[in-house]
Amino acid sequence: MSSLEQVTERVRQSVGAESGLDARIKFKFADQEFLFIDGKSKPNRVDNSDSESDITISVSRENFERIIDHELKPPMALMTGRMRLRGDIRIAMRLNKVFGIQD
Repeated sequence: MSSLEQVTERVRQSVGAESGLDARIKFKFADQEFLFIDGKSKPNRVDNSDSESDITISVSRENFERIIDHELKPPMALMTGRMRLRGDIRIAMRLNKVFGIQD
């Protein structure tokens, strides 16, 4: 498993300066680590703050890596309880494009 810093940098590269997300998304990993994507700021920002968000996605870092590696589909992670959402699911769906995930 990669370090939080490695995962953050990988997400930063995927998000880029203008992701089209137009939302603030917080990933809360099981061990109280955070990954925050500010898709409203220009340029977009990715860091490890516990900032206010439009949606919070709780998932283990291991399963998050499996999702962005295309080894675990987000709907399956939701249905099996490996990932939980608090907020607008439509925002989460926009992440598929950022991470190149096909349904």
